[in-house]
Amino acid sequence: MGERAASGTKDRILAIAKQLFLEKGYAGTSIADISGALGTTKAAVYYHFAAKDAILSELLAKPLAEYTRLAERAVTEPLTAAELLGELIDMTADAESVLSLPGNDPSISAELKDMHKLREKNDMIIAGLADPGATGVQLVRAHAAYAVAKQGTFAVLAANGGKLPEGARAELLDAALRALGR
Repeated sequence: MGERAASGTKDRILAIAKQLFLEKGYAGTSIADISGALGTTKAAVYYHFAAKDAILSELLAKPLAEYTRLAERAVTEPLTAAELLGELIDMTADAESVLSLPGNDPSISAELKDMHKLREKNDMIIAGLADPGATGVQLVRAHAAYAVAKQGTFAVLAANGGKLPEGARAELLDAALRALGR
């Protein structure tokens, strides 16, 4: 198999697996399901991926790397709340279907949280939204702003066929900043 054909097959496997994971859940999707939808054998899928979890890891690699970079920037760079929340909205919109996998499928949610330390990264972003040493109301507002930006983006995308309508980003950002008290 040529390199280009192998790459194309791998991309098709990823696209099919993503769709099946969204439709049937990670636990409800087998390698046989993926190979059947691909129109090939299980061996062909295993040629590209050692196991189903390797497919999931590949699907999540880019969005999780972007999320990690954003979390690190939130605590190391002087980003404004608007910059941080805007980037969170953009990142969520760009990777919506892949990022919704863990939230929609409890069979992978706990594993991902442990494996990629998602709680720690969420806390880093929330810390970037709050003033240093913030407590009480200010932390509640930072959590609320984060939730508005991320979950609000998921909701808008779900209501609009996976697209962020014109003006929606500005509305989401404005709502998140209001939650933050700014």
